[in-house]
Amino acid sequence: MELLISIGHLARVYRRFDDARYLFERLALLYPQRAFPYLGLGLVEVDRANYRGASRLFAKALEVVPDNALACAWLGTSQVLDGHYALGARTLMKVVGSDEPSANSMAVAFLKLPECARFINANAAHASGAARSAQAVAPLSTIERLTIRGRY
Repeated sequence: MELLISIGHLARVYRRFDDARYLFERLALLYPQRAFPYLGLGLVEVDRANYRGASRLFAKALEVVPDNALACAWLGTSQVLDGHYALGARTLMKVVGSDEPSANSMAVAFLKLPECARFINANAAHASGAARSAQAVAPLSTIERLTIRGRY
């Protein structure tokens, strides 16, 4: 199974999106109650800049595995990239402080974007510990923001 997942991600890297999608769809048929096939499919859509489609797939991953921090982080990221900053910020705040380091770092990075930070600041009086810790991180430099937002 790990080999098939790796092949699917390798197909993504080489921009063979149809092949990657085909493989992850077959894995979803074999493992419908696991998050990884939907994560793979969602990442294919992120690579294609179809953030709305990616959000649906990451939401499906959360539907089958509700406590998957990586799926939640990717869902929030896709919402932000699709221009739904308030929704994305709320979703990402759920991941800050997670035991999953990659999900936590992705959430913190996107919450530092000015488009998201203003929604954290707007709720500062009611902010949870997770939101306050996201605020405490230094803001991104311009080059970091452009790298993350590279959607043009």
